[in-house]
Amino acid sequence: MRLHRRKKRRIGEPIPKLPLVAFVDVVLFLLLYFLMAGSLAPPESELAASLKTDKGTSKGSDFAAQILIVEGTDAGPIYRLGGRKFSDRAELVKTLTALPKDRGVIVKSSKTATVGAAAGAVQACKDAGFDKVSYVPGS
Repeated sequence: MRLHRRKKRRIGEPIPKLPLVAFVDVVLFLLLYFLMAGSLAPPESELAASLKTDKGTSKGSDFAAQILIVEGTDAGPIYRLGGRKFSDRAELVKTLTALPKDRGVIVKSSKTATVGAAAGAVQACKDAGFDKVSYVPGS
């Protein structure tokens, strides 16, 4: 196979032609492929949203989680839930059981709280039946 051109073409020698049939087939196949791929994908404006809305009346406070603050003192841990303070874990579990469970609870520990007190607060939330329990350390 010769890869270099001859310097001069002989008189009467035909000019070599490339077979374009295969090239045209490939171009038409690619055109058909991209037309089909573009028409099968739905437009982004018609994609289904993953969020569902409820037409009922609700307030922004319906979705806020309860916040349980754990503070450490010399006498032991203090658990604050809103304006109420608890020093006994059993009392805390009893109060947490009466709260709505779908909103969840956030356990925030202060810098003075021990790890045991924070773990006890998280366990009290689990014992009260909360599935959504978040923990924010040392704030």
